[in-house]
Amino acid sequence: MRIAQHVLRSFVLVVALLGLPCLALAQRGDEAGPPRTPWGVPDLQGTWALPTMTPLERPAGYEDRPRLTGAEAEEFLTTRRSRIRQALAVALSADFELGDGGVTESIYDAPLLVGRTSLVVSPSTGRIPRTLVGEDRAGIPSRRMRGIPEGPEDRAMDERCMMGGSLPLRGSAFPARIFQTPGHLVIHYEFVNATIIVPLDDRASVPTAIRQWTGTSRGAWEGDTLVIESTNFDPRWTFQGSGAGLRLIQRLTRIDQDTMHLEYTVHDPESFTEPWSAAYPLTNTGEPIYEYACHEGNRSMSLLLSGARATEEAARFVGSFGLSSFERVGEAAGEVLAFTEGMLSYDASGHVSVQLTNGEHYLAYYGRYYVNVSRGVVQHAVDSGSQPNVRDRMLSHSYELADEGDTLVLSLTGDDGVESRAAWQRHR
Repeated sequence: MRIAQHVLRSFVLVVALLGLPCLALAQRGDEAGPPRTPWGVPDLQGTWALPTMTPLERPAGYEDRPRLTGAEAEEFLTTRRSRIRQALAVALSADFELGDGGVTESIYDAPLLVGRTSLVVSPSTGRIPRTLVGEDRAGIPSRRMRGIPEGPEDRAMDERCMMGGSLPLRGSAFPARIFQTPGHLVIHYEFVNATIIVPLDDRASVPTAIRQWTGTSRGAWEGDTLVIESTNFDPRWTFQGSGAGLRLIQRLTRIDQDTMHLEYTVHDPESFTEPWSAAYPLTNTGEPIYEYACHEGNRSMSLLLSGARATEEAARFVGSFGLSSFERVGEAAGEVLAFTEGMLSYDASGHVSVQLTNGEHYLAYYGRYYVNVSRGVVQHAVDSGSQPNVRDRMLSHSYELADEGDTLVLSLTGDDGVESRAAWQRHR
């Protein structure tokens, strides 16, 4: 047991030492070249970011405009930010303001990269040359964002805390940290916690049957450029439409203390009609990275799934119902005549209308409705009605849907419990 504890302590110590900033060990570069490690190769360590609003692909309408200047660039950015806001609002079904979690400097405030309209440099169109298969795969994340999930497997990878905006590094509020030893390079993306370990020796490739979310990587130096080849990606994740045949080649070249050039080429004949490449400089922020606790305290997935069930349940309400029975409950029983006739309508846009009468009294109102599956409650948010005391009220009903949704029983609940119970029969 003591031997095991000693080994464990030694392992923890080694890991801790590897995690310490190693920049102090590097030799600062002079005007003739980049900073170098004590063992002589370019030092790639640092916290690397891409602060730009230049998109990966060139948008429609700018096919022959690789660069913009002045007012054109400002118009481009205004349009791009507006489209991002609209897309997120549709996907999230909520009002959305651009920002990165309340930070003072947002990626959305960044400029274009020297006026460029795309990070893609090949083909010259600035567009990714997808096949039909690649086009279909590229749409998977957005379809998952818009669909109604049966379970967590139907949602996007970043929502499931499995893969985020990494590999390769691109515009994000979350930079990457690079660590380096003579035999390995480690790229740590704190966003959704992806860590890529790149051996720099001549070890054999991993068998193709072994698949990982971030693939498996091998690296080698070509002069002052580190070339990293990554394969064996899990096909359930897609990068811009890629599939199981994705082969990603990244080239990292340290320019000076603050800059590193990144170029990557994507190979996958099934998904792309030809290999395509992107290139851009990365900036060394010199700052620490902060924990991205994706799972800790994350209620998003449970709320997404409960919301999906509510959406499905709300769809069962849509239609028109006629009153089949009505009774007063509790103190109201016998004091007020029960309604004998009525109509109830729910529409697909979330609106409800109700009409009730007993020949002597008449009640009607309209508004919006909300279904809470976990509580078994449908709420009527009244906009206006035939009687002043019902306007602007939230009427909460426990519900039961029986006979395959053709019979609806609503029990109106007040401060003192159930006040009335009505049974409705579906007309259509």
